[in-house]
Amino acid sequence: MKKYIITDELQKLIDWDNIMEMDRCAGGHDDQMKGLFMNAKVIGHWNEGDYQGMVATCVMLTDGRFVIYNDFYGSCSGCDSWECASDEDVETMCINLANGAYVFKSIEDVKIFLKDTTNENIDGNFDWFHNTACSMGLLNAIESECS
Repeated sequence: MKKYIITDELQKLIDWDNIMEMDRCAGGHDDQMKGLFMNAKVIGHWNEGDYQGMVATCVMLTDGRFVIYNDFYGSCSGCDSWECASDEDVETMCINLANGAYVFKSIEDVKIFLKDTTNENIDGNFDWFHNTACSMGLLNAIESECS
């Protein structure tokens, strides 16, 4: 049984005032990932830490639900969509992040999801399981914060 949902309802929680003021430079867009949703508490954040790669974040919403989402980044405007992005581009990227996020009722459900690297029947826009560094990196960050 699926322990997560994907919904376009998260768009309503995007912190537009905060996001639109953030620096738009390449390199993982950690601030944007951590600050995507209004009043969300960051539970774990992982950045591959290279010139290009993946970044993933887990937050707890004010209603107690947990959300995970990930993205790709690069080191220049040719390979990172945030670099010098227009306001319209930022809006589109944020909506895509929100719409592709996985929503869980508990942090334990998040951990189970991230540990299951064999699950090929997931919904959504991002690939958590063909790049296990992303799922395991976020899982380790969550476990570090929650211990």
